[in-house]
Amino acid sequence: MRLENKVALITGSSRGIGRGIALGFAKEGADVIVHYRSTKERAEKVVNDIKKSGRKAAALQADIGIPENIEGFIAAAWDLFGRIDILVNNAGTAFRCEFLKIDFEMWRKIQSLNLDGVMLCSQLVAGRMIENNIKGTIICVTSINAFQVEKNLSAYNVSKAGLDMLIKSMAAELGPYGIRVNGIAPSVVKTEIMPEEFWKTQGVLFEKKTPLGRLGDVEDCVGPAVLLASDESRYINGHIIVIDGGMSITQL
Repeated sequence: MRLENKVALITGSSRGIGRGIALGFAKEGADVIVHYRSTKERAEKVVNDIKKSGRKAAALQADIGIPENIEGFIAAAWDLFGRIDILVNNAGTAFRCEFLKIDFEMWRKIQSLNLDGVMLCSQLVAGRMIENNIKGTIICVTSINAFQVEKNLSAYNVSKAGLDMLIKSMAAELGPYGIRVNGIAPSVVKTEIMPEEFWKTQGVLFEKKTPLGRLGDVEDCVGPAVLLASDESRYINGHIIVIDGGMSITQL
């Protein structure tokens, strides 16, 4: 197993891509801290599924869109298993809104979770890794929206573009400590988070734009995340794996 005896903290892992990564890491031998903001029942279900596979797991609640919450959250997460070897910054949010109608509160809410929260979680976890001589791994879930504009998602696009540069900056500064930082950038991934109506309208359009002829699913993101968390990628640092079926290479 590629992640045996590792402890992973995955933000936003009660559902969607985060849930898939949590279960995928457990299958590879990792013990997992499942983070959630409001869906306690879903988080506990993920924990139970992980325990069934023979690994340790625990759920931890925090609103990491509020900077004042993060230091206590990371301290509590570390104390659960006495270490963190892998941090996956997956929690994020988006609001569809025309640029001229974005209010500052909406703008700040998106930046606070998608970018500020990632910076603070990474900084605090990396600091503890260094103090304990842990050669850890940080993985950030970004998006093809970081380099390909989608209308009515200006705040989200900007947060992910900033995150891409944060990944590279952290990789450059944390690399000398043996901590690798990379990202995965999915396109449209079919999860229960989006309403069914979206998949019947917008989803069909995205599917037509994708050379592979289908939308992504959660499992498409799990393999690359496992790769980046494992020693198989021990010389990959500061890079972002695009997971989009080829959507971003076409103009169709």
